[in-house]
Amino acid sequence: MYCDPIEQRIKILNNLMKRAMDKSMGQRPDKATLMHTWIIGYLQDREDNSLDTFQKDIEKEFSINRSTTSEMLKLMSQKGMIERVPVEHDARLKKIILTDQSREYNRKFSQSMKMLHHKFIDGLTIEEIEAFMIISDKLIENVKKDLE
Repeated sequence: MYCDPIEQRIKILNNLMKRAMDKSMGQRPDKATLMHTWIIGYLQDREDNSLDTFQKDIEKEFSINRSTTSEMLKLMSQKGMIERVPVEHDARLKKIILTDQSREYNRKFSQSMKMLHHKFIDGLTIEEIEAFMIISDKLIENVKKDLE
């Protein structure tokens, strides 16, 4: 079987990052997944910038399809992490907002993520980090083009 060294490294890095996050953060509320915590962080950033967030925004930001996003948001709503609130200008749209519980969790989560970030980039120069960002963005765009 063919094994691509780039794809393999991405998968290994993903697995190690998940394990490091689990170890660093311990038990998350209501058994929230890492994707849930990233969505909570994304919602908090948008809220801090006075931006409304809708399902389509999450789909685009995280490159996940509509049905997966819908199911994930439904579960997050059931667990009290988010609320879906109708907007005045379009009854079909539901704005996604954080609950107080998620805001508090995000404050704790952010500190752990900052510490973990410094561990991840330990020994890397600014130039290496910038090169990684450029290369990973190109890889993402290549995969997205193939999926269209």
